[in-house]
Amino acid sequence: MGTVRIHFTAADLARTHIAPEPDPLWELMLSLHLLQGEKPRQPQYFAQWRASLPSDEGFRQMIRTTLAPAAPAGAYFPDFMTPIEGLAGFSVGLETVLSTPRQRMRRELDLVTPPRGSAAWIAALANGRPADIATLGTAMQTYYDRALAPYWPTIRARVRAEYLLRTRLHSDEGISGLLGSLRPALRWEPPVLEVNGPTSRDIHLNGRGLTLIPSYFNWHNPMTMYDPELPPVVIYPSGRLGCVPQSVAPGKGLADLIGSTRAAGLEAIANGCTTSELAAALSISRSTASEHATVLRGAGLITTERQGLSVWHSLTALGTALLRGCRSPG
Repeated sequence: MGTVRIHFTAADLARTHIAPEPDPLWELMLSLHLLQGEKPRQPQYFAQWRASLPSDEGFRQMIRTTLAPAAPAGAYFPDFMTPIEGLAGFSVGLETVLSTPRQRMRRELDLVTPPRGSAAWIAALANGRPADIATLGTAMQTYYDRALAPYWPTIRARVRAEYLLRTRLHSDEGISGLLGSLRPALRWEPPVLEVNGPTSRDIHLNGRGLTLIPSYFNWHNPMTMYDPELPPVVIYPSGRLGCVPQSVAPGKGLADLIGSTRAAGLEAIANGCTTSELAAALSISRSTASEHATVLRGAGLITTERQGLSVWHSLTALGTALLRGCRSPG
């Protein structure tokens, strides 16, 4: 494991921001990585998603033979599969992928180490034949429609909660405070942001700024583009590896005010969570967690939104202010 060092200037700090919405192409690629990874190493909260995926053999074969080879887990996958245009929506991003200049597509696919039995498909795709490009596009659209779109409200809610948390911190403590809050996923040693990567290298932003993209399916290590000339982005776990900022950590005063369990629950909800995740964080039953959430919501400290079969809890401005005001000194 190496370290990617991203070098900032004053102009870069001024132009750094967090994407307010999930990037559907990154979520597509990273969810494919999840399907290829070792199940025992993956967080339990992805089990329901995996279990809900279509079970028909045609869908599974499409993943194995068409999509997974172009996005191998734990290794390089082509930058053209995740263009910055994806932030404008899946359709825009997919159109950008399929219109990638053939010379660039070949150059990047030549760097891919395809899984066993898929070298012929990667070679055919690198040749840029319209029929093969169309096959890739159809597979990406089908996968998005069947594996991601049904869960998109949950994915979006998780990323939006992360975005709101970090933008509040940015407003209070500036960009340096924001970057510093992302430990241990990202390490801010001014003027360098360090990200774990497969190899060690340096990226100089040179006034371009950086787009931070919170991700639902990135659960392990943050990622960045391989080509340093592309628009600089860092994709990082939303509310998973990133820590709750110290400025919103509750102290004894809050526990004295609302009780230790609800104080701990308010801290757990700082990054946004479902009732099941709240129960796991507090080591209590789901029904008891729901009761505590009801009290916190009645007090105006959290909001709750239904997302499919789950409900999603987020802090209100009052809840955030209470956490900050009651933090322990020192």
